Amino acid sequence: MEGTKNHKKLAVFDIDGTFYRWQLYYDIILKLVERGFFPKNEADEIMTRFYAWQSRSEPFSAFEHIAIETLEIHLAELTHDLVQEVSAEIIAESGHKVYSYTRSLAASLKEQGYFLLAISGSLHEIAEPFAKRYGFDECIGWIYEQKDGKYTGKSLRKTAGHKAERLQEFITSHDMSLEGSVGIGDSGGDIDMLEMVAHPIAFNPSEELLAAAKENGWAIAVERKNIIYEMSFQNGIYLLEEARPL
Repeated sequence: MEGTKNHKKLAVFDIDGTFYRWQLYYDIILKLVERGFFPKNEADEIMTRFYAWQSRSEPFSAFEHIAIETLEIHLAELTHDLVQEVSAEIIAESGHKVYSYTRSLAASLKEQGYFLLAISGSLHEIAEPFAKRYGFDECIGWIYEQKDGKYTGKSLRKTAGHKAERLQEFITSHDMSLEGSVGIGDSGGDIDMLEMVAHPIAFNPSEELLAAAKENGWAIAVERKNIIYEMSFQNGIYLLEEARPL
């Protein structure tokens, strides 16, 4: 309807690995292991793969596969109350573990009047309160169907692998524009979302995202120890624009 257009510029952030220094999704699984939710043999397998990845003797995908598979097997036994309880614990214990670059970027964009949107592959029950803690206006997380306080295993809203779809739905339903928009992510799963925004940023990019950034000439930012490195694509090569302490 004429006159209802939301003229705020949009800034879209991935959370896991981009804003948060780890993965909220896997924090929930590790907390459930700690709580004794999974059978011991399955919990032991999760932790074996986790420690193998930490020691770099196995790829992250080995831990990722067993962790996701185990959670999905037992999802129907999981209660919403337990997820909310462990989510609150995780945020209280680890919610401060964020990257300085993305935290500062979000705060700066908010001061400039941007609408801050988080799109996360993690469960909405933990992604939303985490995002709200840092001033995000809205959060789109993965939603599983619930019945009588338990999860059924059916997904009502998928985000991982569907971020572009979720972003398009959001801007359509909120009558917003991507003109002047900013987007930031760290992995291949963020590429489709970054392709939509006006000013994409690849942050500490994975190999897949780095390749996409090079192909498209996207800005790259790297946070290493206490230094931020910002690079821009000019004349077919990346140039270091700034290196500054946190």
